Amino acid sequence: MNKKILCIFLALVPVFANADLVALDDAVLANATGEGLGIVLEDFVFNVDDAVTSVTGIKSSSPDGGTTDGRDVTVDWTEFYIMGEGSQNGTIETPGQIGSLAYPWVLETLPGNAFASIGDDIALLQLRSGEYTYAMENTDKYAKWARYQECVYGQSGCTNANDAVVAMDSIISRLTSEKDALEAFYNGQMVDLESGINNDIATVIVPQQQIVTTEQTQMTQAYDTMETAWIASGEGVPLGQKYEDCGWFGSSECTSGTKGDYNSTVDVYLQEVTDYNEAERTLAELYQNTNDANGNSLIKRLQDYESYRSLCGEVEAGNSCADGLVAVRQNDRDDINDVAIQLNAGYSRRAGLDIGSKFKFTVYDENKGAYREDFMDIDMKGVTLDGSYIKLWSRDNKLNAEFRLNLYAKELNIGTCGSACNTQLLQDSSTLFMDNFYLSLSLGYGEVQPLMFSVTSDGNFQLDLSGVDGTNYNDFYDNAAKSYLYVGNIQLGNATAVENSLGSLTVDGLRATYLKVTSHDL
Repeated sequence: MNKKILCIFLALVPVFANADLVALDDAVLANATGEGLGIVLEDFVFNVDDAVTSVTGIKSSSPDGGTTDGRDVTVDWTEFYIMGEGSQNGTIETPGQIGSLAYPWVLETLPGNAFASIGDDIALLQLRSGEYTYAMENTDKYAKWARYQECVYGQSGCTNANDAVVAMDSIISRLTSEKDALEAFYNGQMVDLESGINNDIATVIVPQQQIVTTEQTQMTQAYDTMETAWIASGEGVPLGQKYEDCGWFGSSECTSGTKGDYNSTVDVYLQEVTDYNEAERTLAELYQNTNDANGNSLIKRLQDYESYRSLCGEVEAGNSCADGLVAVRQNDRDDINDVAIQLNAGYSRRAGLDIGSKFKFTVYDENKGAYREDFMDIDMKGVTLDGSYIKLWSRDNKLNAEFRLNLYAKELNIGTCGSACNTQLLQDSSTLFMDNFYLSLSLGYGEVQPLMFSVTSDGNFQLDLSGVDGTNYNDFYDNAAKSYLYVGNIQLGNATAVENSLGSLTVDGLRATYLKVTSHDL
């Protein structure tokens, strides 16, 4: 294995240091109070050129009844590199940097009470990357700007940093117009809208909902009675269908036996179904027919109310819209504008990292009756990770964690062609190109919902994320970080052919309330 490190500068410094590094004598070291260690790697290159790491012992399974079960599957890890941006997929050993003296990666121990969501009776270990306050260098703010810029800045046709600001202004204008239209429709009396809805629900909807619940209970009881009688009758017909030999001249079983008893329960059940459906229909009609003084139905008012809450947050007398989507996008606009101003002033964002790996999978092809080789080549360009962290602590003999990954890449390319793709055209044709890739993934929220690591009794690893219930869900939904994924452009094939574009992807506002992952023996 040929590992190349051009130059590594590892700085272990107190996290409060913001001056040049100097030698520390014994007297200074004696006053160290353990705020943590700052980690900085400068002029860093890691490159595995000609080494191959193979994973063997994996056996295949097959859906064909076992004809090809037990075939060997081999995974060869043929390339791995971490370099500075501009390495051209790891072919040019370009020095990179992880952390800086002003914003190092920090390894530290902290008391639990440093975080509102963690108990004050324990200590925790945290590893966090540097988090830049300067807008253009802050990964979260820059990725937000890139989302609305909709292109990789600096590339051909993407040189006007204000495009993102214009796009955001258009969105804010549309949202504000929707808000203003709702306020005008209800004469600005949004609190009255809320109280009127609550009154109609309490006096009209809730009583009918109680009737629906009662009818549903009676229908369920009738079903259970029918099922019991059906079993006693010998299950001679499908459940819910009557015995047809129970007419005027039916057998004695129909007049005084189990078949007749069962047929009677079918009649009762079908009547209960009719009553339940009628109650549900009445409930639906009440939403349509319950009007306010201006003739607005309850269903319309509910829809308008939910739209307004989405735009403005909690309804209050001043209609300030301080917590809704309008305010959120306005705050986004401020961040985006800060980035645009700095780019227009001629400042350049720091270079990120290039990270890549190649894998070769040797698997049995059932159709060809022979082994084949599949490939996966992953290259990320301009990667930054600031704002990421992992917190670790122990509780009840379990390792708990809270994890956040902020990963931005100017480009993320996934190729599936090996040595047979010996031209750029062939390589592009088998590659998935993604621009402005940003993943902000949050798992766990303190001790309200810790990410728990454990080992099962049979030796398998288990990752569990649970714990949100009626006692803590308000805290969880108010304070737990959301996850976010944005890809500016997804393109399959030639990266310069617009017709190959699949568009952009945005997944926003995700929280995991339950997750369980367990390893298994192959």
